[in-house]
Amino acid sequence: MKWLFTSLLVTVSLCSSAQDKLAPAKNVVDKKWLTSQQFQMIWYFLKDTARIEAGRFSTEISTVSGKLTLITRVTMKRSNAPWIDSSIALLKNLQPVYHSSYNAQRDMVLNFGNVVTGYYKDKTKNSMTVISDTTHEPYFDSNLYPSLVSWLPYKEGYKQDIAIYDYNPSGKIGVIKASIQDVKEGTFQSDRSGLRKVWVVTVTDELGGGESSNIYYIDSVDRRLWKQEINTAGRKMLMQRVEDN
Repeated sequence: MKWLFTSLLVTVSLCSSAQDKLAPAKNVVDKKWLTSQQFQMIWYFLKDTARIEAGRFSTEISTVSGKLTLITRVTMKRSNAPWIDSSIALLKNLQPVYHSSYNAQRDMVLNFGNVVTGYYKDKTKNSMTVISDTTHEPYFDSNLYPSLVSWLPYKEGYKQDIAIYDYNPSGKIGVIKASIQDVKEGTFQSDRSGLRKVWVVTVTDELGGGESSNIYYIDSVDRRLWKQEINTAGRKMLMQRVEDN
């Protein structure tokens, strides 16, 4: 999902002072959080005290046949064509297998491994790039990492760097870093479920070629993402969950 923010705008190891970057592993998350689910979030631009709805994100996660599949559909207020991103990872360790992304401006397909292969079609420039990128360290798919943030074994003060692979010709290409900077306990007032205890997780990443800051409000009981505050490229945005009836 975070990869989509960057594109649209241009349009476990535990804590240690010298920690390694988190990468796919058998016990990287508690498997009880990896469940099939669907949810929707409203995406707002923030300007002064106003919230301007930009679109809606619909997320579907399925866990079948030893694989985790994540599909995100973005419907913009001023566009009839949805943005669709799909990611597949191995369920046992979240090692990435595949990522595709289709929208009105570009199409992209990535097949993950030591050598990342696929293509990037820029529809605005009518150009096609064949991808063959050798990597030198394990990583997560950048499209999956915001979901991964909801599944980590949190406690007060938890910090962790995360290795993610991103392909963005206008930003960075290859394995880059996301960093969980701070975790603290907090609360979130939901419309239907009342006051919920949450983990307030501050994360930075290098997507888009610069540094973005995100604050996630993650339910401490069931790991629902209630809200995400985003500050990137000088813009402030908000994602807020639509509660089920």
